[in-house]
Amino acid sequence: MSNYVELESADAGPFRCRGIAAICMFGTLALMACTGFQQVVPAPLVFEEQSQKILEIVPMGTQKEQAIQRLNAAGISGGFSSSPSIYYCDLWEREDGSRWHLNVALLFNEAGTLYKTRPAQADVSWQSTTDSADKTKAARQ
Repeated sequence: MSNYVELESADAGPFRCRGIAAICMFGTLALMACTGFQQVVPAPLVFEEQSQKILEIVPMGTQKEQAIQRLNAAGISGGFSSSPSIYYCDLWEREDGSRWHLNVALLFNEAGTLYKTRPAQADVSWQSTTDSADKTKAARQ
């Protein structure tokens, strides 16, 4: 005698779907718990303001290793690209619990000192040729 109850195939479908839905919901909740329920949002500052805030933490002329240590201590994480002279600041986990996506790249010279900041991502917008022609025509009038 078996302890298992066999369901007819017509009855098994709804139970299987509920089980899968419960597993998905549990997985989503677990993922949210791991991230601390905090959403990463774009920094509410323009590039110049982001750059200024970062330069308050790591002023121009700071050595690369010291700059990374200071950034990490301030909650700013990032990484180098294929070039060890460009450090991309990606995420700022602030003291108030907010998490900002940053758009700042730090440039280090051959001696390993910070000499410049620039936007990490290019500002690209798509514009059709007819839109461009219309704007040019309107500007001429």
